[in-house]
Amino acid sequence: MSARQPSAPFVFFVLFLVYITWGSTYIGYKLTLEVCGPFFAAGARSFAGGVLLACWLVLRGQWRRPSLPVARRLAGFGVPMVVMASGLIAVGQTQVPSSVAAVLTSSCPIIMILAGWLFAGEPKPSPLQCLGLAAGSAAIAWLGFQQAGSGGAHPYLGCLAVVAAAAGWVAGSLAMKKRPLEDAVPPLEATCLLLLSGGLEALLLGLLFGEHNRLHWEHLRPAVAIAFAWMTVGGSIIAYAAYMWLLTHVRLAVAVSYEYVVPVVGIFLGWLFGGERVTLGVVAACAAAVGAVFLVVTRRTGDAGPFHHAGTLGRWRRKRTMHVQTLGPGIAGKDVGKDAGKGAGRLS
Repeated sequence: MSARQPSAPFVFFVLFLVYITWGSTYIGYKLTLEVCGPFFAAGARSFAGGVLLACWLVLRGQWRRPSLPVARRLAGFGVPMVVMASGLIAVGQTQVPSSVAAVLTSSCPIIMILAGWLFAGEPKPSPLQCLGLAAGSAAIAWLGFQQAGSGGAHPYLGCLAVVAAAAGWVAGSLAMKKRPLEDAVPPLEATCLLLLSGGLEALLLGLLFGEHNRLHWEHLRPAVAIAFAWMTVGGSIIAYAAYMWLLTHVRLAVAVSYEYVVPVVGIFLGWLFGGERVTLGVVAACAAAVGAVFLVVTRRTGDAGPFHHAGTLGRWRRKRTMHVQTLGPGIAGKDVGKDAGKGAGRLS
């Protein structure tokens, strides 16, 4: 990572790219799912984006052969960050509207910032960031309430799939933050390999679920083709490249703050192109969600290197282990027995 810290305007520009590209993914899936299954849609979009990015890098002479360990690690990252994060969102959208899916994925910042602090060594959220998280969470809850009137045959399963996608994205982002690849492979090439491996994994999963037998080419029309092409270029190449840059240059709270604006874009595009309902309450909640971003990104963008310890819980475990080792096995055993006896007394 470069020693020079990125300027705030450039950080906001990269965030804006993520806002537009991933915010439009939900309406893209809504249209693409008319033709193919969810894992085929996610896999084809990601794999095609990886192929296009690889061709561009080769033509510019910027492609270099990755080592086998790096390729294996990126293939592993492809499971949570493409198969789960992208594929399960598509699964969820077979049962819930695109606007609801966009709202549900906005739980990512709360989960990720807390998980980063507890498990991955990220700083404790500042009071102003906590206020932003609370405001964003309230806006998300209100958006979900406003959009609760529509759904498929199994809306709860659809919601569960979208939340699982958010959990996969959190896990993958924390893993990439903890084990950065910038020294091993250039960011664009890492994005390319992630899309290729994750897209192939999603396609194989779609084959396993028999999605190749449920293709509806008769539903293919210009709007669907345009939506898929945009998801490939914008939602895959631009969005993943921008997000991977954010992971290595800014705080985790800033990197995931896009999730507060994505629902705004998703709901607006769902209303504009998908015929989904938007009320005055939805508009007010969207405004609150955008305002929450400015509170979350108040912490400076510097010092965003890889994690160097296991987080708050990791430090607590190490201190506990050192305490037991200092006491010695005999005294430690007595302490454990005493604690067990106290616990048994409380249970009785």
